[in-house]
Amino acid sequence: NNNSMTGNLPDSWDETNFVEDFEVADNKFQGKLPPSLAKTMYLKDFRASRNQLSGEIPEAYYQWENLEELYLDGNDMIGELPQSAVPFYSGLQELSIHSNGFTGRFPVEHFEDTFRISEFLNFVQMLLFSMRLTCYNHYYCGTKEVLSLHNNQLTGVITPNICARRNTSLTYSRLDHLTADCDDDKIKCDCCTCYENGELMDGTGR
Repeated sequence: NNNSMTGNLPDSWDETNFVEDFEVADNKFQGKLPPSLAKTMYLKDFRASRNQLSGEIPEAYYQWENLEELYLDGNDMIGELPQSAVPFYSGLQELSIHSNGFTGRFPVEHFEDTFRISEFLNFVQMLLFSMRLTCYNHYYCGTKEVLSLHNNQLTGVITPNICARRNTSLTYSRLDHLTADCDDDKIKCDCCTCYENGELMDGTGR
């Protein structure tokens, strides 16, 4: 991260790569996302925020079911997200695509299922607490889920099931960061940190 690196991201990934985290944020990479990155078997965290990347999310990424964290905010990405239940949606816990040029309806119903996956792990955390046991495993100890959508041209409705994940009593499965464009013709949300005309609106959540 933050090394003023330039050029295109490498597109020579395959199932023999054992990288779990690939973070290249705050550089000057250009061009499109490398489709072959989705061939990796162990990569769970891909962060390419605040570069100069362009184009659409590659079709291959929508079959990428092991990915848990994707940060593409602050680029020049375009396109629409699939409305069907592609494998890409099944494991995501953090998705940050704000400040791009994404358009179309945001398929919120698939993210309801994603966030509900974590309920069992939230139960594990509460059980450990009730037994006064210290949790040393990050996977079971909790994480902050992220859904950051603002400064795009997305439309849709953030449902009550998604808003329920903002409950501060939740540990593993809490949706800690939720942003959207709340202009009249964009995303309707009662629990988001709202942006209007690209600016943060006063008095809206976290």
